[in-house]
Parts: sequence; C-alpha cells; structure tokens
Amino acid sequence: MSTHNHPRRIVLRSLLATGCAWCLPRLSLAQSGKMTKAQAQYQNQPKGDQKCGNCMHFIPPDSCLIVEGSISTDAWCKLWIKKPAEEPVGKM
Repeated sequence: MSTHNHPRRIVLRSLLATGCAWCLPRLSLAQSGKMTKAQAQYQNQPKGDQKCGNCMHFIPPDSCLIVEGSISTDAWCKLWIKKPAEEPVGKM
C-alpha cells in the first residue's frame, strides 16, 4: 500500500516555518528582556514633568530596566511610571 504524504508534509513544514518566523523575534525580545527605543517610543525630551530620571525603571546613570541602550535622565518613553517616594530611613 503506497501513500502519498508529500503534499501534506509540505503544508506541515510550511506551517512550522511560518510559526517559527513569527515567534523567533518575540523570543529574542523575551530573552533580552528589553524593548528597543523605537518600540518604547523613546524621545529625548521630557513629557511635562515625566522624564526618565524620575521613572521607576531608570537605573542611574544612563540605563533602563526595560529599554535597551543609553538613556538620558531628561528623556521620556511610553513606559514611564513615576518612581515611588523614598521612605525616610529609621522612621516607621
């Protein structure tokens, strides 16, 4: 008994290749854990009083937890979240 699975194999391989092509860029972002500046809509100017220097993701002097590259304290992106006020040490 002869079966002709070739067309089915071609379709399955094509689906697998398409799925991999769709997933691989997302995996590389997940592995690095950071977005590009373009993805974050990074801009070199603050947006009002919102700026990287007072964002909870900013790591002094020029890094970010979630955006790759060198980050200016006076820049802004759509992921900005106000840094919580620091509690005074020794007071409860």
